[in-house]
Amino acid sequence: MLQYEKNLFDKGIKFIAGVDEVGRGPLAGPMVVSAVILDLQSIFNIAIKAKSIVGMPNDEFLSIINNDVEYQKNYGKINDSKKVTEKTRNVLADFIKENCISFSIIEISNTELDEIGISQATQKAFFNSVTKLKINPEYIFTDAFKIKNISDKKQTNLVKGDSLSISIAAASIVAKVHRDALMVKYSAIYPEYGFDEHKGYGTKKHLEMIKKYGACDIHRRSFEPIKSLLG
Repeated sequence: MLQYEKNLFDKGIKFIAGVDEVGRGPLAGPMVVSAVILDLQSIFNIAIKAKSIVGMPNDEFLSIINNDVEYQKNYGKINDSKKVTEKTRNVLADFIKENCISFSIIEISNTELDEIGISQATQKAFFNSVTKLKINPEYIFTDAFKIKNISDKKQTNLVKGDSLSISIAAASIVAKVHRDALMVKYSAIYPEYGFDEHKGYGTKKHLEMIKKYGACDIHRRSFEPIKSLLG
């Protein structure tokens, strides 16, 4: 999870942003994109000190980090948000936001998704998540998605990046925890749909509730099968 960051860090690039989205596919609620710049200096600090003292070769670099208690307890748990339990995600989201150099969260409402389409909305959200960071990142890692308005020389788009890059994984956790919390709030407003359970995704129960009650204000009317049902 640190190899991509370390390759750039060794070249003097320290401000690296990971960007990821949650909620492109659901039938209801917003899409959320987060960007995170982790404090790589702090993460690598113990290994950097050891390397400067003993002349440690690069291939042994990460083994020193893994002996650090704080790393194992927190950074070591950061992974693809789908692979982390809800309880751990909530803890990690707070930890990431408190200890990172900068983070941003962008929401694209269901209404805007219907108006401009998922492709344009994703481009907008990814770009805005980067520009909203308080520090301009020197480099960007995304989970497969290419940001058109940012130079190719400044970004790498990793397939399944949230399982390969700690920066992307951190962004995926922050985005998912934020969106899940929003869907729980919507569940209190529209209790008949069960948004707290399925978070707006097209589960069997959700589809049954849509057929029974119709679409509510946070449903995406351009998404199937809602579009056909309304049509």
